[in-house]
Amino acid sequence: MRRFNAPKDKRYIWSKMENKDMKNRPPLTEKVLVSTDTKQALMSIKGPGERYGDVIARVLRDRKREDFIAHLDRIAREGDFVPLDSDPEYLALKEEMHRASGHRKTGAAVH
Repeated sequence: MRRFNAPKDKRYIWSKMENKDMKNRPPLTEKVLVSTDTKQALMSIKGPGERYGDVIARVLRDRKREDFIAHLDRIAREGDFVPLDSDPEYLALKEEMHRASGHRKTGAAVH
């Protein structure tokens, strides 16, 4: 019977856990140098099992979402809009949808 010493056992178990988690993650390719303050800020928002790359990706995704919402807000504030009811093509589609929904209510059930 072969015995493993404790540190080696822990490393083996940890590496197995890492390999399992790494299958769902893209491979690491770069190092990013950050200040101590930035690293502390990343540590404060890092969740269990998250890598710093995961945190950065989440922050970037949130930033893109915020930028897109700000863009939509700016369009809503400053844009010139035409009422849809003044568009003949839209009115025709609306009427067709209304007729189709009326047929569904009076027609036979679809199985």
